[in-house]
Amino acid sequence: MTDQELWQRAVLQLRKEFDSLPAAMRLELAGAARRIRELKTGIHQIAADSGAAAICAECGGECCLCGKFHVTVIDLLIYLISDREIFTPRFDRGLCPYMGDAGCLMAAAYRPFNCITFNCERIEGLWEPASVERFYGLEQELRSSYAQLEQLFANRFMGGLLQNFQRDVLQGDGRFLKLKPAAGSRDKSFPDEQS
Repeated sequence: MTDQELWQRAVLQLRKEFDSLPAAMRLELAGAARRIRELKTGIHQIAADSGAAAICAECGGECCLCGKFHVTVIDLLIYLISDREIFTPRFDRGLCPYMGDAGCLMAAAYRPFNCITFNCERIEGLWEPASVERFYGLEQELRSSYAQLEQLFANRFMGGLLQNFQRDVLQGDGRFLKLKPAAGSRDKSFPDEQS
C-alpha cells in the first residue's frame, strides 16, 4: 500500500470515528481545538515578528524537506471539529508531502506540532530573551494540550497519522479513538474491549 493510499484510508477511518463521537466529546474537542489554534497562532507570530518569512524564503525551507509523519490524528481532528476541508498531501515529490507549490498546505494555526514549534538557529537567534521565554511557554502549553487530547482519546498520537493508522487500525483493534463509555452507560459507538 502506498503512502497516498494509507493517507486516504486513514482519513476515511478518522472521519468515521469522528462522526460517531458523542456530543459531549465533540464539545470538549472543540474547546481544546480552539486553544490549540490560539497557541499555534501565538507561536507562529513570534517567528513572523522576527522576519522568519524572508529567512525561510532565502533558505528554501530545508527544514521542510521531511515531514511525512508530522501530521497527527490530533491535527486532523482539529480540522474536522473546525469544519475545514482536509488537504491532500503529495507523497510523490521527495519533499515534505504537505508542501504545495506556494508553501505549506496548512495555515499556521493548523500545522503539526513539530512544524509550528521548530525554528532554526537563524530565526531563534534574532529573538529577544522575552520572546524566547514566551515561545517556550507557549510550546509547553501546546505540548500539554496535545497530551490532554491523547488522554481524552486514550491513545498516543505524536507518532503521526500514518504510523497510528498502521499500528492502531491495521494491526490493532481497528480504531484510532479508544473512548470507553462512562461507568454504567452503554454507548454503542465505543464498544468495550470484549465487543
